[in-house]
Amino acid sequence: MEQTALDKRRWGLDGFQIKMIALIIMTIDHIHYFGCTLYDLPLILTLIGRIAAPLFVFMVAEGFAHTHNRGKYLLRLYIGGTLMQFGNLLVNHFFPLPDGAIVMNGIFSTMALIVFYLLCIEKLREAVRTRNAGAGFLWVLGLIAPIAANIACFALFSIWLPGAQALLYLVPMPMMVEGGVIFVLMGIGLYYCRRSKAALAVFYTALLVILVLLSGVNAFNIQYAFFMWLALPFMLLYNGERGRGMKYLFYIYYPAHVYLFAIITSLLGR
Repeated sequence: MEQTALDKRRWGLDGFQIKMIALIIMTIDHIHYFGCTLYDLPLILTLIGRIAAPLFVFMVAEGFAHTHNRGKYLLRLYIGGTLMQFGNLLVNHFFPLPDGAIVMNGIFSTMALIVFYLLCIEKLREAVRTRNAGAGFLWVLGLIAPIAANIACFALFSIWLPGAQALLYLVPMPMMVEGGVIFVLMGIGLYYCRRSKAALAVFYTALLVILVLLSGVNAFNIQYAFFMWLALPFMLLYNGERGRGMKYLFYIYYPAHVYLFAIITSLLGR
């Protein structure tokens, strides 16, 4: 009986398996992105790729729930995102892609912003429980800060001040990170729905419906959202277990394969 319960608990996909599935799908998507600057590749490759980012967002929400040190987790993602901002700048300068395409990958910054907001929300909830008004005020400021930075960035760009460039590289902002506000809201929502598969499914589906309504109801946007929705079955199969280690695999593989593809594409396009 005990063995049966153990088997039932472990049925499904662990965190490592979901990350590997997302990593493979992401690679297919990037093959399409870079390859399309040279060849006419099937659209289905990038549509399949829509599954990857939601899975990574899902796993960062789970990572926030289970990590022993949320501050270190945030710092690791922030450093990864900031380094990729400068990496993108260098690769775009020295290895320009054909047809004016650019390297703009930055999911680490999106993940860092999700973790930052979750940390602020959790600390704010704690301050409310303990009736600590001073701490609560500071965490509210924390929630507002990325939005304020976003507004400041737009203002600086409008008057051509160089500070906007520095903000872009150093501060993850809701409307500027990869996936934008929708991905940030997705990460927050998936975290708070993680204990109920039904709530998770309803939230994720509703968010994609909102995405279609905001983007415009047309065949392409519906198709785009549908393939994003196909990430949901993998989320529902998550068994709550971490699986194998290798936590730095994605931190290394993500920028390495993007820049390798970019360099090869640039050289082939010359």
